[in-house]
Amino acid sequence: MAVAGPASIGATTGAVRLADVGTPFALIDGRRLRRNIAEMQSALEGIGAALRPHFKTHRTSEIAQLQLDAGAIGLTVATVPQLAKARAELACPVLISSLLQLGAATAPDLRAACAGGEVTFAVESEPSIEALRRALGPDLEPEVLIEVEAGCLRSGVPAAACPGLARAAARAGLRVVGVFSYPGQSYLPGQAAGAAKDELAALEAAARELRRAGVEVRHVSAGSTPTMPFARGGVATEFRPGTYVFGDRQQLHLGAMAREQLSLTVVATVVARHGDRVVIDAGGKALGRDAPRWLEGFGELAAAPSTLIGRLYDHHSVIESHDGQPLAIGDRVAVLPNNSNSVMALLRSAWLSDDGEMAQELRPQPDR
Repeated sequence: MAVAGPASIGATTGAVRLADVGTPFALIDGRRLRRNIAEMQSALEGIGAALRPHFKTHRTSEIAQLQLDAGAIGLTVATVPQLAKARAELACPVLISSLLQLGAATAPDLRAACAGGEVTFAVESEPSIEALRRALGPDLEPEVLIEVEAGCLRSGVPAAACPGLARAAARAGLRVVGVFSYPGQSYLPGQAAGAAKDELAALEAAARELRRAGVEVRHVSAGSTPTMPFARGGVATEFRPGTYVFGDRQQLHLGAMAREQLSLTVVATVVARHGDRVVIDAGGKALGRDAPRWLEGFGELAAAPSTLIGRLYDHHSVIESHDGQPLAIGDRVAVLPNNSNSVMALLRSAWLSDDGEMAQELRPQPDR
């Protein structure tokens, strides 16, 4: 499959020199990014499944368009503002997979985004069905997927509850068209293979229950980036990974991605040094504060992986000891963050580059 996107970001109109961009900023390797997009698309086509990637990872129309051009059937979003952006700028089918707190403030934007159709919603209880119905008003007849609990123990229902929810949805004027789940337990070391197996078993049982109740199941939606190496055909019609476009330190240590696939780093400047203690200008508002119990530190230096971000403040972080080339005040360093989703939610400065010298600015949507 041909890799989507321009041959050289550096040749793009409006490109600037990275040396002129103030730190901290997210730097995305364009070649790795496009390779990740193409490889995931090809892998899922190989097992007869579709790709509906999660928009919340990158929050940009530019990267979403690369995914759609490569063959994605649509996007997954987590919030009403993400839905509005995706529908307005990309006009593609969208699944809003998060259970929403819907009220008077969000309802107008929600109805406007849904006016053209091609928007599917998550439900997992009668109250969630009722809330969605109230927010959408009486005129829209949206399609919904029932969320199935598959081991994450967050939200979702057992397979046996799906027919009852489908009947409740029908009474409210919503059309159940399938099921989905989130295998969040895959974010623990050694759990991804089991999480993938458990998820597909739960989805298969839920789809079977719905078909027995007379519901046409068009969509069986699965997946997270850690479970994608274990994706199999035959049950899921589509998968919804997001972080695969960038990777991060979690994906690396979980074994979901290799170091040569990682496409996002946070570029920071050394602003102080006292012996082995180095301070950089990227703190929690740039790197995020994700620190799983099983993963030491808040990030690592891309050029010296054993050098960890040990302490985190709002706008600074501290490297207690550095293993590699000595660092001086004014030096720039590339940090591999624990969670690239958090970086793109927090940083308003993100740049896409093919050569590490010239770059095109991206504008991630703020997290709200």
